[in-house]
Amino acid sequence: MPSTTTYEHGQVVVVSVPFTGQSGSKLRPALVASVETFHSKLLDVILCPISSQPRYHQKPGPGDYPLEHWKAVGLRHPSTARISNLLAVEKKLIERVLGTLPAEDLARIEQGLRKAFGL
Repeated sequence: MPSTTTYEHGQVVVVSVPFTGQSGSKLRPALVASVETFHSKLLDVILCPISSQPRYHQKPGPGDYPLEHWKAVGLRHPSTARISNLLAVEKKLIERVLGTLPAEDLARIEQGLRKAFGL
């Protein structure tokens, strides 16, 4: 049965991401990329991982979108949305919502998603 918790496009969440081989998991920030009308009746939500690795923020590659307003959403370090690593995650693995990404950052990521999918 789908989760009754709703997540909105543009929210930054903390999610428990399993390690390869299922040997454990680690909490990571991620951006809700799918819209509620898409994922409301699904068990999963589509997320865009957010990395605090300096290499992605300082020298972004294709699919990397450094966040200008990372502090505003509750992140502790300069961070980058990595649309090249989109993933579907069960809603029950989401620990909490940090906040909503400011419109300026979200618009840049949405543009990147359209480019990535040829939309």
